[in-house]
Amino acid sequence: MVPVLGGINRGMRWITGAGTTNGCWIGNYEADHVKALRQLVPPGSIAYDLGANAGFYTLALSRLVGESGHVYCFEPEAGNAYLLRRHIELNRLRNVTFVQTAISDSTGMVGFDAPLKSASGEITSGGSYLIPSISLDEFIAAGNPAPSFIKMDIEGAEQMALEGAKNLLSKQRPAWLVATHTDELTASCTAID
Repeated sequence: MVPVLGGINRGMRWITGAGTTNGCWIGNYEADHVKALRQLVPPGSIAYDLGANAGFYTLALSRLVGESGHVYCFEPEAGNAYLLRRHIELNRLRNVTFVQTAISDSTGMVGFDAPLKSASGEITSGGSYLIPSISLDEFIAAGNPAPSFIKMDIEGAEQMALEGAKNLLSKQRPAWLVATHTDELTASCTAID
C-alpha cells in the first residue's frame, strides 16, 4: 500500500498492483478523463461509477462530490470488489456506497466470464458463473437518488445498461463519461433515446 503520488487522488492510499496500471498510484492514469471529470462533477453531485474496478474513479469522484455529495459504485467481479472495498476503507470514504452487482437492462442473474489474472469480466449469455444484476431504473425506483453524473465502463454491456435506464433518460439527463471499446458499440449506445 502506498500514497498516491499525484493527480486527482494525490495523498489517498492505494494498494499496489490493484487496477490495470501503476498509473493509478503514480497519478497519471487517464489524465484526459480526469480533466473531464473535474468539469462534469461539481461538489454536491450524486455520481454513479458503473464498472468501478478497483476504485480509481470512485476515489476521484468521492473527492469531487465532497461531503455534500455521494458516490454509488458498482462492481460485480469478486477480485475487483475486494480491492474496491479495501480502497474505500483505507481512505475512510464516508460519501461512498458500494453495490456488488452488474448493471444491465434488468434485475436478476446474468452469466459472467472473468478471465484468470484479468482485472475485468463481462456479461455473457453462457457465462462461467452467475452474478446479480440490476437496471439503473430499478435501482432508482428502490429509493436511491438519481445521478447527476455517470461514469460507465462495463466491458461491452453499455447498451444493455442504457436500455435499463430509459426512465432515467426520459426524466433527466445526467452527464455521462462512457467507455465504449468498439465503433459498433458507440453507435448502438448513441442510438438509444
